[in-house]
Amino acid sequence: MRRLIKRDLGWAAGLCLVLAACNVNGGEGAHDAGGTGASFVGGSGSGGSGGATAAIHIDGGAVRRGTIRMVVPAYYTPGADWQRIIAASDVVGMIIFNPANGPGTVKDPAYVNAIMQAQAAGILVLGYVATDYGQRAEADINSDVNGYYDLYQLSGIYFAEGPMASGCDTLEPEYRRLTALALSRDPKAYLAIGTRFCPTYITFSDLMVEFAEDWTTFQSYTVPSWMPANSPERFCQFINSVPPAEASHALSMAVGYGAGWVFATDGTQPNPWGALPSYFDQELAAVRALK
Repeated sequence: MRRLIKRDLGWAAGLCLVLAACNVNGGEGAHDAGGTGASFVGGSGSGGSGGATAAIHIDGGAVRRGTIRMVVPAYYTPGADWQRIIAASDVVGMIIFNPANGPGTVKDPAYVNAIMQAQAAGILVLGYVATDYGQRAEADINSDVNGYYDLYQLSGIYFAEGPMASGCDTLEPEYRRLTALALSRDPKAYLAIGTRFCPTYITFSDLMVEFAEDWTTFQSYTVPSWMPANSPERFCQFINSVPPAEASHALSMAVGYGAGWVFATDGTQPNPWGALPSYFDQELAAVRALK
C-alpha cells in the first residue's frame, strides 16, 4: 500500500475555519497492552472459526465500495493468530504490533518473520508507541521510535494516546518532531496519531485513530465536526468490549461515521487487543462484502 504524501489536502486547507467547532467529548482512550504476555479477558481469543457466532452485516449507508479496510491491533507474539490475519490480506490492510509496550530491547525473530510475511502480502505493519496524551517524556518516545527502527523493518509508527483538547496547540511542535524523527529513519514511513481533538495533526500524519475505547463509550460518541466524510482512508476507529450480538451495530456506526479503517473486538480490559475477537471470521466477511 502506497504511503500518502504528507501535504495539505484540499479539505485540510479549511480546517482553521472549523477549529472552534471541534468535538471535545471523551478521549482517544488508552490503547496500551502491556506487551507480550499481557492477559486477555473476554471473547474467546482465536478459538476455532467462530462458526457458532451469527453473521455480521455492516450498514455503511452511502459508503463508497473499496474504501473500508480492517486494521488489527495484534498485541501478542506472532503465531497462529498472526497467520490468520496475514491470510486475510484482501481485507486487513494494517497490523499494529507491540512486543513489550513498545519495541523492547531485543530483536524477536518471530516478529521479524511475521512482519516480513505481512508486508509481502501488502499489509502495513506499524509499531506501537505510547505518548500518554502528550505527558510522556519526549526522550522516551524518541527511544521507542528509534528502538523499532533499530530492531525491525516496519512500515511506520502509531503514536498512541495523543493529545486531549487542551493540548493540541501546545503539543503540536512535539508531535511534528516525533513524526519527523520517524521520517528521518524511513522517508516512506506511514504515520498514525491517536487523537480526535487535533484536526491539524492530520496534515503531518497519514492516519488519525480518533476512537480507541469501549462499546459503552462508543454508543454515546459524537463524530468530530471537522472529520470529512469523503476521506475515510485518513480515519480509524477501534472499539473493544463489543458483544457478538452488537458487532454489526458497532461496525456500522464506525463506517457510517466516516472511518475507513475499523476494528471491533469482544476483548476487554486489561488488554482487549491481546487476541483476535471470537467473531474475527465474521468480521472479515462483513468488511469483505463492502469491497
